[in-house]
Amino acid sequence: MNKDYWCDFVAGWIGGCAGLVAGHPLDTIKVRQQTMGNISAAKGILNTFKFEGVRGFYKGMGFPLLSTGTLNALFFGVYGNTVRILSEGRDRPSFTDIFLAGCAGGVAQLVVACPVDLIKIKMQMQTGSGEGIWGKHFESHYRGPTSCLLDLYRRGGIRACYTGLNSMAIRDVIASAAYVVLYEWMVDRNPSPATLPILWAGGMAGVISWAMIIPLDVVKSRIQGDNPSNPQYKNARDCFVKSYKAEGIRVFTRGFWMMSLRAFPTNGSIFLGYVTSLNLLKRISGERRESEAVVAAA
Repeated sequence: MNKDYWCDFVAGWIGGCAGLVAGHPLDTIKVRQQTMGNISAAKGILNTFKFEGVRGFYKGMGFPLLSTGTLNALFFGVYGNTVRILSEGRDRPSFTDIFLAGCAGGVAQLVVACPVDLIKIKMQMQTGSGEGIWGKHFESHYRGPTSCLLDLYRRGGIRACYTGLNSMAIRDVIASAAYVVLYEWMVDRNPSPATLPILWAGGMAGVISWAMIIPLDVVKSRIQGDNPSNPQYKNARDCFVKSYKAEGIRVFTRGFWMMSLRAFPTNGSIFLGYVTSLNLLKRISGERRESEAVVAAA
C-alpha cells in the first residue's frame, strides 16, 4: 500500500469538520421540514429563531462534530486508497474506478454515519421546552447526544442505534458514487488548483448528488424520527406508501431547497478542506522521506 495512505484519512477528517460547521443550521431546517409535517422553510427558520434562538439552528451538532472527523476520514480514506488500488499501473483513474471507489467509501462510513444521523435527527426534533415547544413532538427531552444514545440503547440495544440503516445504505452508496464522479468530472473541466474552482466543483457535486436521493432522504429521516415507543412506520416501503397516501408525491421533495442551500457551502468546504490538507500532508510526508533518505545516505 502507498506509504501516504494515512493522508486521505486525516484530510477527510479536516474536510468533514469544515463542512459540518458550514452547513448544520440549514440541515436542521431541512430535517424539521421532512419530519414535522407541512412546514415551509421560512416558517421553520422563523419558529426556530423565535422559540429557540440562534442555538436552535445548531441542535444535534455536538455528536456529529465529535464524530464527523471519523465519518469523513473513513469515506475519503477508503475512497482515496481504493482509487489508487483500482487504477494502479495507469496514469489516471477512470470514471468507473472513481464510481466504485465512491461506493466503497459510502459503505465504509455507514458504521459511524447511521447512529450519528439518528441521534442528530432526534436532537433536531426537540423544538424547545415548556410553552416554547412547536411542531410535532413526542420524544423525551434529551439533555444531549449521550443521553439520547443511552436511551436508544436501553430501548432496543445496538439494533435501535442503527434504525434506518437499510434506507440510509441505499441513499449513501448512490449519493457517494455520484458525488465523487461529479466532482472529478467538474475538476477535469477546470483543472486549476485555485480555491474557487474547488469550492464550485465540490458545492455543485454536493447539490446534484443530494438532489438525486432527496426522496430516499425523506424516507430515512421519517424512519429515524419516528416514535420508538409507538412507531408509525414498519419499514422503508411502509413509510414511502403511508407518506404518499397522506401527503402526495410532493412530500418526497420536502426539504429540497434547504438541502440545496446547505449542500453547496457544506460540500464546497469539505472538498476545499480535503484537497488543501491532503496536498499539504503529502508535501510534508514527501519532505520527511527525503530527509530520512539523506540521513541514511550520510
